[in-house]
Amino acid sequence: MTKVWTRGYKLLGMFVALALFGCESQEDVQPGSMQSSLEQEQKKVKTTVYYGPLTAYLGGTARTWVEVVNGKPIAIGIELSEDVLVNLPEEMGEFVLKLPGQAHSTGIKTIMVGWNPMGHDPEGVYTIPHFDFHFYTITHGQIKQITGGVDEGAYTLQEKGIFPAVYTFGPVPFAVPHMGVHWSDITSPEFSPAGFSKTFIYGSNKDRVTFLEPMITLAYLRSLGANQSVETPIPSLLRYEDPGYYPESYTVTYDAASGTYSIALTDLIWHNRNK
Repeated sequence: MTKVWTRGYKLLGMFVALALFGCESQEDVQPGSMQSSLEQEQKKVKTTVYYGPLTAYLGGTARTWVEVVNGKPIAIGIELSEDVLVNLPEEMGEFVLKLPGQAHSTGIKTIMVGWNPMGHDPEGVYTIPHFDFHFYTITHGQIKQITGGVDEGAYTLQEKGIFPAVYTFGPVPFAVPHMGVHWSDITSPEFSPAGFSKTFIYGSNKDRVTFLEPMITLAYLRSLGANQSVETPIPSLLRYEDPGYYPESYTVTYDAASGTYSIALTDLIWHNRNK
């Protein structure tokens, strides 16, 4: 399955065309030379998608993947077979998926999929059937050490100005055991009459950002049309204390030909630690 989700590479052809257009003011530019140069430039772009092992999951299959362009990761995601959305269990559960080795260059160390048939707190906001797609920057062993309760480190993150102003916890920074504190965007549709369909959550443990989480309802996934792909911008962090690749968007896709859904962190951009 071909992916390629990055603004920089989407615009590559346009930039090359503009550069060549500027050269066409000279009368000796031959017809077809612009197309030839564009083809040569495109051949320099090598895109590869690496997959983790295909794993049985909720009556279907799941696997992780990372897309790399010229050696740099541009997207990392989870692929679910459409069978997963049929005859779902009434019990909630969290499942760890193995990563391909190439995914570790992104800074993501653990990927987990959670099914919540009754949703979860806060009441009236996320209490409808949905999936949690956790992309952790820490190991599974570190995740298991996270205890529940009030996490004072979240106040430190607020003082440092790590998260965009629209992201907050409430009313106190309560850490979910084996996950951490969840930070929600108060401008997202679930906090309006529109209600919850999909959203993006940041997560923390103590004074560190530890996970990125697209959270998507079962109804939304089932509503996607054949070969429909929806890209949603992510409010970027204001400061980066851990260098790595961070997404500028997340993308949800239904590929009818392969019968799969992909939920991905896209437009990955490298960020150094802020001084």
